[in-house]
Amino acid sequence: MDALSGDFHASIGIARLDITPPAGTRWKLWGAASEETAVGVHRPLTATALAIIDGESPLVILSLDVCEWADLADEAVVRQRILTSCGLHPDRLLLHSTHTHSGQAPCTRQAGLIGGEHLAGHLELIATQAAAAAAQAIAAAEPATLAWGVGRSQLAADRDEMRDARAVVGHNPTAPADDTVLIGRVTNASQAVLAVVVSYACHPTVLGWGNQLVSPDYVGALRELVEDQLPGSTTMFLQGASGELAPARQYRDDPADADRAGRALGHSVLAALELMPAPDQRLMPTGVVESGAPLGVWAERPVSPNSQVKVARLELALPRKQHPAELATEPDAELPEQIRAERLARAELVTLAAGTSAQLPYPVWLWQLGELVLVAHPGEAYSWLATHLRQALAPRPVLIANLTNGAGAFYLPTRPAYAHPSYTVTQTPAGPGSLEQVAQAVLDALGVDPSPPSVQPMIQEP
Repeated sequence: MDALSGDFHASIGIARLDITPPAGTRWKLWGAASEETAVGVHRPLTATALAIIDGESPLVILSLDVCEWADLADEAVVRQRILTSCGLHPDRLLLHSTHTHSGQAPCTRQAGLIGGEHLAGHLELIATQAAAAAAQAIAAAEPATLAWGVGRSQLAADRDEMRDARAVVGHNPTAPADDTVLIGRVTNASQAVLAVVVSYACHPTVLGWGNQLVSPDYVGALRELVEDQLPGSTTMFLQGASGELAPARQYRDDPADADRAGRALGHSVLAALELMPAPDQRLMPTGVVESGAPLGVWAERPVSPNSQVKVARLELALPRKQHPAELATEPDAELPEQIRAERLARAELVTLAAGTSAQLPYPVWLWQLGELVLVAHPGEAYSWLATHLRQALAPRPVLIANLTNGAGAFYLPTRPAYAHPSYTVTQTPAGPGSLEQVAQAVLDALGVDPSPPSVQPMIQEP
């Protein structure tokens, strides 16, 4: 981060409430799963709200422990409840899914299936608790400082694997994985830590089809570890650009494996927090001491705070693939009926969300909080989006929030990925170049040419 730029200052609050589904609620995220409902709870699912007051309508980030919203109508129920309860401008709410594959968002279209009679009640629970968490975060807001640091974690691995000439979603140890952990630390006037924001790109699929417990996957143990070490704080997790990233050790039955992965990520977060300077301090060169070698000395020095807030919504039109989205990677006749039905249902929901226009309408939210560039969108972008924008915008911190403000999530692979018949490429209705178009739209909105070094880009006023 630029040594001359201070941390972000505003009134900030955080709150968390429970959204765990009632016993017997439909809970099936894997086609290979034999059970339709969970038999218990590993860890509760939660709604975590972070509110920022900047003199206008509050800004709210609301992170839900759900996989994704299969139907936009269900997501809209939750969204509208929050907007109405808190008086928010629609573009100042980011409704995010952590993407746990052991915590399904209710899809009321499935009301006629096993456990479906509870789905409307679970949707109401989420809407009520999410709105209440947002209101509590707004009410709890106090003068605070938000600083950013970077850690590293080896939890995520590339999952686009070729096995016996077949594309599978597994583990590709030959491809590098984005290991960046972006950490936001919120401290109050007494420098007590109020909140920790963790952004990391890794599918929460430590637990697979054999697990029968509701769980936030690795996210639960991550939050617990950080909060145990920082009493009085609340940790918010935001899923990064993880389209092709997942744990190498995944699809497990034992929740202890999810906790192990969460603690590993949590230790990375704590290590980065340990090395972060105090609020509004930056490491700067202070002189040279002559010794056996000339020694360049650096020390923390104060910098001016930054309270700038800018919010923009980018309305993009992505190219559509020539062929409709499909999920099967072999002839249907070779698959069991249960798997065919699951893939067909997913393809239908993706197609419903994508619409029928010649191009795909695609909104992207671009928030600037001091030096932070936050890019939120409804799909599942590959990690290239984060690495490319980080390079173009350095030294500014960049946070990508997949699975935000939308439903029927589809993947945004890189252009080269379309040369291979992977699950992500066959699933998405978005054509080659879609991911790159999102990245360029963000840079254009910031007024940045990615070729030369970036110099303090800002969102351009309309």
